Amino acid sequence: MEEIEIVLVYQENKYSMRVQDPTKSIKEALKEIVEALKLSWTDAGGNPITYHLGRNTGEEEEILRPKFQGKEQTLFDYNIKQGDELILIKEVIAG
Repeated sequence: MEEIEIVLVYQENKYSMRVQDPTKSIKEALKEIVEALKLSWTDAGGNPITYHLGRNTGEEEEILRPKFQGKEQTLFDYNIKQGDELILIKEVIAG
C-alpha cells in the first residue's frame, strides 16, 4: 500500500499530512499525527487528552472509530483516499 496525503483540520488550521501506510490502525495513525503536530497528551492541569479522527460527511461529522466489532480499523477501512480532509478532535478527560 502506498502512502497518501490527507488534509488535517485542527482548531481552525489546516495541515497537509502524509500517511505512510493507510492500512495501519487508526490508533497508530492518531499517535503519529499527534506527535507530528507536537500536541500534548495532557492539558495544563494534568488531565489526559484523547484525540479522535473524524470527517465531515456533508450533513454531520463522523468519528472514525478505532475499533468496530472487535476489529482494529484503519484509514483504508474507512475508504480514506488521497486529498481527503479529516478533522482532529481534541477531548479533555476531566479528573
